[in-house]
Amino acid sequence: MSNLVVSVDGGAPSAPPADINNLSTLVQEWRRIHEEISDLKQQTREKTKRIKMLEEIVMKTMKVNNIGALDLKNSGGRILYNKKQSKEGLNPKTIQDLLSTHLKSAEKATEAMDFINKNRKLKTRENLFYEKD
Repeated sequence: MSNLVVSVDGGAPSAPPADINNLSTLVQEWRRIHEEISDLKQQTREKTKRIKMLEEIVMKTMKVNNIGALDLKNSGGRILYNKKQSKEGLNPKTIQDLLSTHLKSAEKATEAMDFINKNRKLKTRENLFYEKD
């Protein structure tokens, strides 16, 4: 039986003050739930590692065989191979290196910004999407 009281304003449920006799039971239940959450988080981490490994294998196979989409008969969905390119982020070290390569005077500030934007490295991202019909 729960002693939780739901607040009128729609906020989180609040518990009435517990009497000292129930404190031990409440702490035990809190610890049990906390341990369950920890176990579930561990299972989630393991499954995340497994799915990343499987995703990498599927992606590599699709890439090598030039497959853009796989139709899944059982679920009615499809897996799409997607590849995006974006520029790497600019941090102070990158900016400093690019400016030291290009600038030799303050008058070239406008050219420097163009140079930096044109010479940023492209970053490739590959992922799989599950598309449901």
